[in-house]
Amino acid sequence: MTETLAVKTSSLAKRFNDIPAVAGIDLEIEPGAFFGLLGPNGAGKTTTVSILATLVQPTKGEAAVFGHDVATARPEVRRSIGIVFQEPSLDTELTGRENLDIHARLYRIASRAREIDRTLDLVDMRKDADRPVKTLSGGMKRRLEIARGVLHQPKILFLDEPTLGLDVHGRRDLWRHLDGLRDSGMTLLLTTHAMDEAERICDRVAIMNEGRIAASGTPQELAAAVGGDRIEFELERAEEALTELRRQKGGYDAWRENDMVVLTVRQAATQLVAFVEVLKPFGIHAVRMREVNLEDAFVHFTGHKISASGDLE
Repeated sequence: MTETLAVKTSSLAKRFNDIPAVAGIDLEIEPGAFFGLLGPNGAGKTTTVSILATLVQPTKGEAAVFGHDVATARPEVRRSIGIVFQEPSLDTELTGRENLDIHARLYRIASRAREIDRTLDLVDMRKDADRPVKTLSGGMKRRLEIARGVLHQPKILFLDEPTLGLDVHGRRDLWRHLDGLRDSGMTLLLTTHAMDEAERICDRVAIMNEGRIAASGTPQELAAAVGGDRIEFELERAEEALTELRRQKGGYDAWRENDMVVLTVRQAATQLVAFVEVLKPFGIHAVRMREVNLEDAFVHFTGHKISASGDLE
């Protein structure tokens, strides 16, 4: 018998008035996977998660969470899921433990005190649990929100941009705790516009752009589909250089990043000298080369780069 998928959608779509937020997507997520929905702000990631969490009704198409239809079996879906929202949703006047106690009562969890302590231990928050939430750091609040999200032992945890606003140390600390949840067998669905984050922690990803899925697979598969290496040319006249490269219509992708022209090209080492000759008239200051990564794959499949704020460039 085939195991029930954690998430399955078919032609899933959502329109807000005349604006398509999700434009007919097909997703399959295996149980126990750490799956990433990647894309810029406005790509449809949060709307997709909101539909799966039964918070938004789809305009058309179907979606199921562990075999339960999100439109007709909402109570069963809600018992199966945990959510960490993009915006903080803790009561900052209460302590962390009090926030979890309210959640435990809502889900009628037996042995509340024991389960709260067990969950606090999962995210290393027991020693700070009795402090008012308003006194906690951003990273501590995120860990507490994860604790609340998994307190009732859901089958799948939705994480909507969970590291937004965290510093480098806070992000890495959160990744470590998410790794632990994955190791426990829980299914995780992450939305993010941070490609390095998805490449670091996700088993599989789907790249969303303008409400559609542009590509899906493992981070390694998507990078391999682009192939080759990334060459960065730091130039005096980057825009003119980019125009020249595009005029030549070679077997490569090329785009501009500030004062750099970036190319993804196969067998870059054998072609580097030729590129230098073409770009020399535009004032080369520096040249760097590395392997293609997931961010390069995003640019390849969508034609856009994502800024640090999550917007398209």
